[in-house]
Formats: sequence, C-alpha cells, structure tokens
Amino acid sequence: MNRPRRHKIFSDITGSPTRSLLVIASIAVGLFAIGIIATLYTILTNDMHVSYAATAPANILVRTDLIPQAEVDALGHLPGVGVVMGARQVGLRVRNAQGAWQSMDFAAVRQPAAMPLNQARLLQGRWATQRGEIAVDQSKFGDLGIPLGGFITVELPSGKTRALQVVGLLQDLTIGAFTGGGGFFDAPLQGILLPDTLELLEQDQIYDYSGVFALTSTQPDDPAHAAVIAAQISRAIKADGYGVGSSTARAASEHPNTYLINAISGVLFILGLLVLFLSGFLITNTLQSLIGQQIGQIGIMKTLGARRMQVAVIYTVLIALFGAVAFAIASPSANFLSFALLDLLAGKLNFVPQGQRILWPVLAAEAGLAMLMPQLAAWWPIWQGTRISVQEALSGIRAGEGSGEEAGKSGLLHTLGRMRLVSHPMLIALRNTFRRKGRLLLTLTTLTLGGAVFISAFNVQISMGKYMEQIGQYFLADVNVNLDAPYRVSRVDQELMAVPGVARVEAWAGARGEILLPDGSSGESVNVQAPPPSSTLVKPILLQGRWLIESDSDAIVLNELFLSKYPAIHLGDVIRLHIVGKDTDWRVVGFFQFAGKNGGLNAYTRYERLATVTGLTNQAATFRVVGQKSGMTAAEQDALAQRIEARLKAAHINVSGIETGSYVTSIAGGGFAILTAFLLFLAVLTALVGSIGLTGTMSMNVLERTREIGILRAIGASDQTLMNMILVEGMLIGLISYVLGALLAFPISKLLADSISLAVFDAPSNFGFTPLGFGIWLGLVIVLSFAASVIPARNATRLTVREVLAYE
Repeated sequence: MNRPRRHKIFSDITGSPTRSLLVIASIAVGLFAIGIIATLYTILTNDMHVSYAATAPANILVRTDLIPQAEVDALGHLPGVGVVMGARQVGLRVRNAQGAWQSMDFAAVRQPAAMPLNQARLLQGRWATQRGEIAVDQSKFGDLGIPLGGFITVELPSGKTRALQVVGLLQDLTIGAFTGGGGFFDAPLQGILLPDTLELLEQDQIYDYSGVFALTSTQPDDPAHAAVIAAQISRAIKADGYGVGSSTARAASEHPNTYLINAISGVLFILGLLVLFLSGFLITNTLQSLIGQQIGQIGIMKTLGARRMQVAVIYTVLIALFGAVAFAIASPSANFLSFALLDLLAGKLNFVPQGQRILWPVLAAEAGLAMLMPQLAAWWPIWQGTRISVQEALSGIRAGEGSGEEAGKSGLLHTLGRMRLVSHPMLIALRNTFRRKGRLLLTLTTLTLGGAVFISAFNVQISMGKYMEQIGQYFLADVNVNLDAPYRVSRVDQELMAVPGVARVEAWAGARGEILLPDGSSGESVNVQAPPPSSTLVKPILLQGRWLIESDSDAIVLNELFLSKYPAIHLGDVIRLHIVGKDTDWRVVGFFQFAGKNGGLNAYTRYERLATVTGLTNQAATFRVVGQKSGMTAAEQDALAQRIEARLKAAHINVSGIETGSYVTSIAGGGFAILTAFLLFLAVLTALVGSIGLTGTMSMNVLERTREIGILRAIGASDQTLMNMILVEGMLIGLISYVLGALLAFPISKLLADSISLAVFDAPSNFGFTPLGFGIWLGLVIVLSFAASVIPARNATRLTVREVLAYE
C-alpha cells in the first residue's frame, strides 16, 4: 500500500479520536461479551467434568444392613465389578454457633487419604488421624460458625453430647451424586472421620459398613449397564444373608450438578446468539456513520483518479485495524473476568477450576469474529459509499434524497410547527431523531434487545419463584419433625399438641424403595411418602389421573419424572416396588407435577398401606406440624421448632432432625439463586451492548451535525438550547426503545425461563413477570440516554463558532 493511502488510514484513526474510540468500542463490546460467554461455556463443561473424574467417582451405591469387610472384598470379585468400597455413614445432629441443631452426615473411612472411590480433596489442615477428630466438607462448614481447629458438639442417640475437633477442611465433589438432582444443595453438612470415632458417637460394629460403592469395570457411563451390575451385587449380598435397602446406578462421569450446568449452558447459548446479533447491528450502525462522514473525502479521491476498489480497500484495511485493536482490548479482558467469575461459581457449584489459561479455540473464534464481523457489517456501507458519483459526493446531495428541511416540514412535525405547540429548536430535535432512519432502526434494535434481555432476567426469577411455590405445595407444614425411630402416633401427637402454638399434627409414613423392572432387574430408587387420608398439607398439581382417596388400598401416584424415565408406565398399570426387603405391587392412579429431574423419583400412597408394608402400623417417624398462626414468618417457625424439640426431649422422644417449612422450601430451590444471579450478570452484559449502541449513535449524530450546531450558535442559539435539543433526541430514542423492549421482554422471558425449566425440571416454566425489571430498566434507559447525549453535546458546545463552521 503506497504512502498516501497509509497516510489516509493513519489520519482517519488519529484525526478524530472520539470517532475511532466509538468504532473500537462498538467492536470490542461485542467481542468482550461473546468472549465471556464462550469462555464460561467451555470452562464450565470441561472443568466440572475433569475435576469430577479426578475423584474416581462410583456409579453404584447399594445400601445394606451392616456388613463386614470380608463381604465387601468378596463383592469385588463379581463379574463386571471393577472397584468396590465399603461405606459407613451415620446421620446425627450438631450445634451451630447460634445454638441451633442441624443435621450432619458422618462418613467413617479407614484411610481417608487413600480412598479408592469418591476421593475427597483436602483444602486446609489435615485428615483425621486420631480418635475424636474429623475433617468437614467446606460447602456448609460456614453454617457452623466455628474455626478450623475448633470443636463441634454432636448430639448422640442417648441425648448426650460429644465434642469432635475439626482438623481439616475438605471438598467432596460427589455429594448428592446418589440422591437425584439438587442433591448437593439438599445434602446436610458432611464430615469424614475414623471408624474408631464412631464408638464415641455411640455406634455399634464400628468397623462394619452400611453400604457399598462400586464402579463397573466396563461402560462406566451407561446407567443401564450399571443397574445390571448393581442388581448382581444386591443378589450376592442377599444370598449371604444380609439385607439390602436400595440400590442406585448412575453415569460415573455425571457431576451431581450437571443439571444446573445444562441450564446455564442453554442460557449461554441463547444469549450468545443474541449478543452476536446485537454486536453485528451495533458495528453496522457505527460503520455506516463512519462511511457517511467520509463521503466528501471519497469524492475527492475519485476526482484524483481513485478507482472504486482502491477506495474500498482503504476502508477495509481501516476497519481491519479497528478490529485488531478491539480484539487486543476485549480478548484478555474477557478471559480475566471469565475466570474471576468461575472462581466464584466453583464453590457454589462444587467443582474445581483447572486454573486460568488461554483457551485457544475461544481465542481463535474471537480473532476470527474481530476480523470477519466488522468487514461483513461494513460491506454494505462501503459498497454504497464507494459507488457514489463525484458530483454527489462533493455536493453532499444523493440522487433521490430529499432535503432535511422538507422532511422536517412534513406530517406530524409540520402540524406541531404550525400550531406552535413545540418550539423550533425542539422541532429540529424531533426531526433529527428520525432523519437517519436506518441508523435509528439499528440503534433501536440493539437497545431494545438489550433492554428486553435485562427485563427478562427479573421475569425469569419470578418464573422460577413460582415454580418453587409450586413445589412448596407439597411442604405446607410449618415444622417437619423426624424422629430417630418410629414411635406410637398417639403418644407423639399428645406431646406435640401440648406445645404452645401448635394447631394440628399429621403423622406420615415414608420409605425408600426401588422400582423392579419387567425383566426382574432393579431400577432407580423411589422415595415413597404416605400422608394420612385427611391430610391438608399437600396440594398436588395433577398431570394425569387423580389423587389418592380414602377407599384406595394399593393406589399410588407418581411424579412426572416417571413419564420420561419409564414411558411404558401408564394409568391403571401395576408397578412393583422393592421396599424393606419386600416386593410389593401398586396400582398407578395418577401422575403429579413436582420438581422433574431436580427431585428424583417420588411417589405418594396412603398411610395405612405403606405402614402395613413396613410393619409400622400406628407408628411413624415423621410428623408434620401446623402452627395456630397462619402465614408464620421464618423466625416464628424457628421459635415453634425450638419449643417442639424441647417438649419431645423432655418426653424422652429422640429427634433426628427438625426443619421449618421455610427452610425446606429454601433448600428445595437448590441452585436457582445461582442461575438467576448468573442470568442477571449476562443480562447486564447484553444491556451494555445496547447502551454502547445508543452512545455511539448520539456521538455520531452530534459529530455529523457539528456544522449545523455552529450555524445555530451563529444565529443566536444558546448552549443550553443546543444541549436541550440533543437531550430530547437521546431521550426520545431511549424511551422508544424502552417501549419496544418492554413488549419484547415477554417472549424472551418465556424462552429463557423454558430453557432453564426444561434443563432442570424437564417441564415448561410456570411463566410470571414482575414490574421490578421494567422499572429498573426504565431508570437505566433514562440515565443512559442522558449520559449518551450530554457528553457529546457538551463537547460540541465547547467549540467556537469558527471551529464548528470549519469542521469537516
């Protein structure tokens, strides 16, 4: 490229810094947003998988009676079993810093640092090496409010307490792996200790196991194959005279929070497309303005003999340089912010980031977009600009183009002027708003979509909240009491009704079984609950069939997950469940909507039938309590729970767990707070693209009208009048985009909510909206419109009349 062309390109970059910065910002903001989205998607899907695989996760769990080490060793020789490990878990309660009791699971491991499966990662301190020590998982350790090296107080089965020293902080990525979707968030505090410490916790047979973890030797990611091996393990244990409670099989590589990653990935994909679309519009808009300002120079170059292709090459190279600078700014910034965000997400989603690094595919995609998108966006403006004739370029009048004055005197503006309802400066401002219709359309498109996504983030929060309210229809009690063993219902009822503030008590039966397939093999674990016939503490949302009635004997109602996992089951069919060592038949009378993939397989039946199956007629270990005051706050429920626990303790009835209704509802939400916060962050990112578009448009409009501003000042217009004209123009564009964005927010909200809901619940969302998002975006649009208008307006009004009249 010869020297004059290089000089032309250099002068275009440095001659108008504001214009150059706008072009670079228009390209960079899109690359930045796309870079963050691509990096998050790549790292989330990769690092979660890699870090989970590094723990040697099991794909089978069989819950059993207490079995010795020799039995576990024998299971390792079964065909198809690769690795086997005994598991001993005890559920007790510990006291937190506030003095309240909370559930905790204690896992006894002989060699914690050398577990063959489900290997936990030590973060701080050390493993338990002595009796009375424990290493605690970091996920809920903060709830205890004690430091590393401090002591936790454990409530023993006898009612006494025992202090254990916390010597280590660990991270177990397999928490919730065998309890269905949401298991990590629902799981209690976890700790690992030596079997010797179980004796201090009043446990018998401290060296025996209550379950078996196994990894198949082949096809570890095939749940169906794992289920076959799990059934084989169960049969072998039963053949040796031990009882089997249930068995669960899963894909070995599937992190417990994969369902959340799927939801996040779906949102990332949708927003990625939107940002790509917005960025293209933004760049086109900005470059159209750039080429429009260069029409006079194009005419001069053509007068001097430049051919159309030569002129086009100059602008192609100029735009390529703008793209390179934007890439140099956006790519490292996006990489840094993405990994900072991932560090925050890692603890919430329970995975280990593999360290900050350059993602070459993402980098290549950003570089390609930096070079390709601006060229594609600029192709039409360059082609149109370079085809203009010399006469049109030098005169500034395009063929077939009417004057701005004529446009300003037409239609509504002409009527307003004649009626003198609007001042002449305001008429000029209104005319200027619609003068560049193509630019206005592109600006409105970017800002409208950005606002629609921003508003949608708040609507999605409401939609997810409505879904959680729906789940709450199955947990309507104020306090849920779980006892350490079944007690006579009449005795517990009497004690609970004596507690001040208690209005009603329901005894529920419950059991965990496994579905038996037609070929005799075991399927997945099923949580079966049985309320009394007169229960008012569950309000089901029926999808098919009906709910339970008092005359039912063997009826059962299944949640919606059965419809997707076992599509062969229909209304009226008889299914077989293995419960407490018995094969039992149940008639399906209905399907209800619960929490989809997030809640696992759930079923409801009548109390009398399940109590008969479990041999616990007129007994129960679960009681649901309703307070006398309706609509109790969380604090009031906590106070009632404390009174209930004190009463039961005085009556020598041991409580294994007590939870308020508000707490159950909150944990049922699992990771939705993460999802909605993440969505809001991405919505802000998308809105940023739209706001840059408005800023660029207003800056370009003011730059183009610099001579017009000079003329107005020359004939007596004050700086304030000029400022008001430009502010009106910016505010009008912002408010038009707000109205369009508010309307577009409804379908986008539904799209985003459905993508999350289908990934998490395997069901469409329960759509809702809130005025909060609309109100916040209105405030932001006003602020953005003001800022985007006042800054270029102030710059223009600071120029002297001579400078603006000489501006080109």
